[in-house]
Amino acid sequence: MTANIEINKDGKARFAYAGEVPWHKLGTKMYGLRTVDEMLEASQADYQVILTKVAIVDDEGNLIRNPDGTPVLVDDSRATVRVNDDGTFDSLSTVGTRYDVRQNREVLERAMAVVGASKGDTVIDTCGVLKGGARFFATIDLGTLIIDPTGVNDKIARYLVVSHGHDGLWPIRYANTDIRAVCQNTVIMGLKQATRVFTARHTRYAEEYIQTAQEALHISTEWATKFREEAEKMLSIPVPQSSNRVDKVIEAVFEQPDADAKDITKRNWEEINGTLRALYVNPRNASGFGFNGWSIYNTIVEYLDHHRRGTSEDRALATMEEHSWVNKKKIVAQNAVLSLA
Repeated sequence: MTANIEINKDGKARFAYAGEVPWHKLGTKMYGLRTVDEMLEASQADYQVILTKVAIVDDEGNLIRNPDGTPVLVDDSRATVRVNDDGTFDSLSTVGTRYDVRQNREVLERAMAVVGASKGDTVIDTCGVLKGGARFFATIDLGTLIIDPTGVNDKIARYLVVSHGHDGLWPIRYANTDIRAVCQNTVIMGLKQATRVFTARHTRYAEEYIQTAQEALHISTEWATKFREEAEKMLSIPVPQSSNRVDKVIEAVFEQPDADAKDITKRNWEEINGTLRALYVNPRNASGFGFNGWSIYNTIVEYLDHHRRGTSEDRALATMEEHSWVNKKKIVAQNAVLSLA
């Protein structure tokens, strides 16, 4: 399959996604963007990879030994091996002696640090394992973050696609792109069309290269302080379920028709209003975070991204476009919530 996503013996794909169902229809569906821990667990990508020496065996699988009984080793080669939870091992690839193992979790957490997010922030959209465990990728949704470019007012693309391999062929790469990674081909496509790409080799000096990623990608973490301040402020604003505060936020974003409006306009408004109120009380919003400004704001965002009328392509494009009416309405929602303080 061109997706190249790893499929376990039980038929489960090592892939998880939070947004639209991918073209290959594989993986575990997550409801809303998730944390590093949640996505690594759902995609079974949080495995350990070790580096071993390479011994020579004959055609029958017998270890070839020197006269003194020691195994014959390939001096200029090493092997990457996955350690499974059941105690078994999977050989992944042979690599050079300068190769330095970087775990999937480490690469993803460092990418989160690049955009100023902590591993507990819910910004991961996709996460998956390719080529039998030899490659890994994830997508961080930058559309949910307030990111300011450094130095110039460049447009920041929607996603930061994270990829690396344990095969010596895929380096650590962070790509700022509008293409969401859901398989090997989309990772490659995203890299080709990326606004910027930061690359670090799997060597003992990779640590130093990773520290320069923010500068290479022109991404500033100034958004992080502002984002947390806004979120904390919205969390402190009470918005009871049946209060007129809910009405004020909804009506600021979706104008209520007057008495002379056409019946279809009124019905559309009632449908939107009903959907929003149902979303407000679900576990992803008020039932999980309380009846407050943060929950009602996320209700509006969830509706615009996933529940409003339109095709999945239309919703995806509108969310990705920086100046779309959808993103403008999200700003209106944020301002309406903050005005309640």
